[in-house]
Amino acid sequence: MATKPKTRKRRKDETLAAALDIGASKVSCFIARIDEEEGHGPHAEIVGVGCYGAPGHTRGAAAVEAVETGIRGAVEAAERMAGEHVGRLTVAVPGKHLRARRIGVDLEIAGGVVAHEDVSDSLAEGMKIATPPDCAPLHAIAAGFKLDGEDGLGDPIGLSGSILSTQMFAVGARKSYLDNLADLIERCDLKVEEFAAAPYAAAEAVLLEDEKELGVVMINIGAASTDFAVYDNGVLVECGGAPVGGGHITRDIAQIFGASLSHAERVKTLYGSALMGPGDEHRFVDFPQLGVPGETARASRADLCEVILPRLEEIFELVAEQLPDDGMRRSGLRRIVLTGGGSLLVGAREVAERTLMMKTRLGRPATLAGSPEAASAPGFAVCAGLVQYYANLGADRETGIGLLRQSPQAGQRSNFGAVVFGGMDSWLRAKF
Repeated sequence: MATKPKTRKRRKDETLAAALDIGASKVSCFIARIDEEEGHGPHAEIVGVGCYGAPGHTRGAAAVEAVETGIRGAVEAAERMAGEHVGRLTVAVPGKHLRARRIGVDLEIAGGVVAHEDVSDSLAEGMKIATPPDCAPLHAIAAGFKLDGEDGLGDPIGLSGSILSTQMFAVGARKSYLDNLADLIERCDLKVEEFAAAPYAAAEAVLLEDEKELGVVMINIGAASTDFAVYDNGVLVECGGAPVGGGHITRDIAQIFGASLSHAERVKTLYGSALMGPGDEHRFVDFPQLGVPGETARASRADLCEVILPRLEEIFELVAEQLPDDGMRRSGLRRIVLTGGGSLLVGAREVAERTLMMKTRLGRPATLAGSPEAASAPGFAVCAGLVQYYANLGADRETGIGLLRQSPQAGQRSNFGAVVFGGMDSWLRAKF
């Protein structure tokens, strides 16, 4: 029976934040202590990290139990490290379950001067229009403002005018998905404080501000799916996901070479590459045959590469199909940042450059105070992004507009917006 962590008394200016990322191969949890001292910006310190393997190949009730065990294991490990107990979590929603839409909203300014409430009302009205009936809003992000037709205003609060036009990007997810995910987390004696789009969080952890301004595509390759987020002129303009990830490469290897999934994963990690090197035809890998004890098949690393490359190209092609189809916006994208566990596969960066015709780099989450070195790996980008955004809430409250860019409701606690339930059913059906 797990022992509860010893707790310490928290200061009044200190907040505890917990982030949870449920993946197909692992469940990750970060616990951070957020200091908000007067006269200083908010500061996040990682005090607990937990990671628990989740067997992605299970189905049915066994898979539900496996995910529940993974959540409990990851949270309890983070709590032991932190010496703190958490009851509420910020939970990531995978990109393949998101529904995003760009819209414009015109609002008449009653007082003749744009107030904080006017921007908030504009975003809230936009979320009503943009969110389908079966979906719940996650984020409302203002991409730009016009006042009486004049654009390039930046923050419009305090300016005089009669009509405020807001260009915004709204992100939501199906209510049934989030309801099911919340129920699963409650089975672990935990509560969902809010949901957040996983590609949005990962992008905040690995992208540079200049990259967001100039135009960039962040691609997060997970085990079961691949998320992406597109930034241009400093704001999020598209996000989503494809239902193919690194785990599909593992399955291809297992099926073609007759090995178990665990051995195929090991071979992919140790010897896998999307690039064929000199002499790979003469370098061999042994595959113990599934269900035939003592029998081994041998294949060259060149054969292994020929299995990996097509699937990796498919992942990037599926992302390319969902990139903005606006000619001007599409032409401005010149850079890709790869992250996630699948980005560590040898040759992934080169294949992305060749497939999408953009310069590519590997993105690791920015190091947070107290974070162990292992937690700075690309596979932890989502959890790191959730913590970073939580830490920025204090500054957003001071400026006002920072909060409104992410939230459809005035006074919403989190930058991640009005978080309601929506989308787990398809994930449960696909995984369980």
